[in-house]
Amino acid sequence: MNAATYVRARRACAFFFAGPGLAYGAFTARMPALKAQVGANDAHIGLILLCFGISGLAGLLLAPWLVSKVGSRVLLCAATLCYLIFLPLCALTATVQGLAALGALVGLGVGLADVAMNTQGIQLEHRAGRRCMSLLHACYSLGGLLGSLGGAVFAALQLGVWPNLASLAVLYGLGLPLAARGLAPDSLVQRPDSAARQGALALPLFVWCCGIMALACYAVEGSVAEWGSLLLYTAKGASEQTAALVFGIFSTAMLCCRFCGDALRARLGDFPLGLAGALLACVGMSCVIFAPWPGLCLCGYAAMGLGLGPLVPMLFSRAGDCPGVAPSAASAVISVMGYSGALFFPPSLGGLALHYGLEHALLLILGLCVFIASGTWLLRAKAR
Repeated sequence: MNAATYVRARRACAFFFAGPGLAYGAFTARMPALKAQVGANDAHIGLILLCFGISGLAGLLLAPWLVSKVGSRVLLCAATLCYLIFLPLCALTATVQGLAALGALVGLGVGLADVAMNTQGIQLEHRAGRRCMSLLHACYSLGGLLGSLGGAVFAALQLGVWPNLASLAVLYGLGLPLAARGLAPDSLVQRPDSAARQGALALPLFVWCCGIMALACYAVEGSVAEWGSLLLYTAKGASEQTAALVFGIFSTAMLCCRFCGDALRARLGDFPLGLAGALLACVGMSCVIFAPWPGLCLCGYAAMGLGLGPLVPMLFSRAGDCPGVAPSAASAVISVMGYSGALFFPPSLGGLALHYGLEHALLLILGLCVFIASGTWLLRAKAR
């Protein structure tokens, strides 16, 4: 692959990686307005988000089979159209049931796109002989940040949900035909049919270990999103405004690290970078739990974002490097296990916090950071 072809393919992949982040960021940012629109209560919102999450998980499970049938290029374009079409329709429904159904369709499209875009990214690394997964995942994070900021701007201007979601879908959709032409043809993306159809149980143990580590990484990230601001506000004496900065600081640090993650991998190697990042996350989480000052806790969350930033893209890349493993199968395992960690693990901290206090409950997150650090020994072997 020459340099011009590689740059074009990388730009196309980056475009598609940003899309699910944009959709999710905008959908969650306008949730208060959507709640008022359909007259929902908190329980209804929980049900709507659950429908989004479960349908996304179903998309992740279904995607490898679809990739083996139509190829990741076709599936990625179809999944992108799916969430772009149904996302604005969420602004037109007047019932909780309608919003839950449309949210589920958006989640299904995002789940299918997740596996297809990571399949494209893994194969691009194989064809080009260069690392780019960290940059691609940075574009996903950037998409989520832009979607949230866009929602905040529309809300501040007191504009409705429809112009917000419709303008996002139209503007992003305009770039879809050009980006689609930059994706690798399906004949170059797919492995042999026997590999594409391989069952999950036939995958090498290394792929499953990468999936377990991804589960731990996503669980830690989910705990920051769901419990970080509450910890600073209730246990550290921070103001509500200061506590609200937690996930933004964490995400910004992660985004910055991912933009330079590929260069760091080439310079340092996977194992040293992964171990250093995981140890930095351990230090950051220790500051969050034991430091009494909100400012130092925010620094701890920034350290966690920097440390965890390169790990998940690295796990996708290394799982896809396994000989004889279809990129779609490797991508699905990492996505499903990681998504499960984010979906199911953080809510379980509520019960522990009720009985032992939130700071003590978060010791479990520190334990996960230690587990991630110990698991980086898997990355010592040279990638294929």
